[in-house]
Amino acid sequence: MRICLIPLKIEPGNPSANIRHVQQCLAKLAPYAPDLVCLPECAFTGYLYELPDLERFAEPIPGRTTVTMMALARTYHCAICFGMLERAGEEFYSSAVVIDASGRITLVQRKMSEQPPFAAGDDIHVANTAAGRLAILICGDLFDEDARMKLRRRADLVIVPLARSFDGISPDPARWLREERQAYVDAVRTLEVTALIVNALEDPAQPEASFGGAMVIGPCGDILAESPHGTDEALMFDS
Repeated sequence: MRICLIPLKIEPGNPSANIRHVQQCLAKLAPYAPDLVCLPECAFTGYLYELPDLERFAEPIPGRTTVTMMALARTYHCAICFGMLERAGEEFYSSAVVIDASGRITLVQRKMSEQPPFAAGDDIHVANTAAGRLAILICGDLFDEDARMKLRRRADLVIVPLARSFDGISPDPARWLREERQAYVDAVRTLEVTALIVNALEDPAQPEASFGGAMVIGPCGDILAESPHGTDEALMFDS
């Protein structure tokens, strides 16, 4: 199976521009024929957490954005995982969705380690897919012991969509190598599951900008593939 992780360069608060960017990325990557494409947390809006932004941008699942992504999955004959802001009644979630190559939603996961005005998911779900048993841990859930224990050994692959930044300078290659990179390795080792980690990239002029990059970590904590910190360079991995 060929997996492509896209550390999407995101313009916060501009979903139409971000969706166009996804369309361009998929067209560019089409000759490589990926079977599974993974995008970051809140891939079309950026990670927004003020209530007015959630009321403006959050959508139901299924909804307009998922319909767009269903069409792209069918066009490019690949499964797609993406994070988005979900609205369910009066509640808001940072969620992630997997759509298979036929355009069918196969998995929806809500982030567990969230604070108001978000609501929090209450479990980690596993779906049987063409890639095997697939699960999602959204950003901070990778570092949440309860979320990790709900998943441990239950899946063959876990996708980890991030919108992760550093306080102060972000991206920060020195800090990445000094502390953050190893934190992912240590967390994945406790899962005993291969992890596909992909972070959003934002303009570093913004405060606490998401720092991009992607990595594949094996169940024993081995880094199997990695794209550069601070970039939106797509990472292709054949499993």
